[in-house]
Amino acid sequence: MDRLDAILNARDVVAVLGRDVTVRLVDISNSGCLLQSETRLAEGTNGTLRLSYGGVDYVDDVRIMRCQAPIAGDNWFRLGAQFLWTTNPGERSLRRVVAGVNPGALQTLRFETGR
Repeated sequence: MDRLDAILNARDVVAVLGRDVTVRLVDISNSGCLLQSETRLAEGTNGTLRLSYGGVDYVDDVRIMRCQAPIAGDNWFRLGAQFLWTTNPGERSLRRVVAGVNPGALQTLRFETGR
């Protein structure tokens, strides 16, 4: 316990709480995408969007810019996500496959917060 106490009492301790949220891709463009989720995500939430397409995993950092509540008879929140320029898009970036992605062919993606 002495070591844990020392860590918890340190002035420079930083923690990040992360979670995975399953989302569906509705539409995608060069600047962002429209997602659906059964989980509400606050506007301004940053995270990593991961998808598997054609046997290849693609990843991009995004920020939730809009969260629209489900309409009557629907359980899905509509999320507007903007691609972030935290790094230059690599060959496994979602932005590199925008033209070839058919959103209807994708079942689920993962949105990871706090990573």
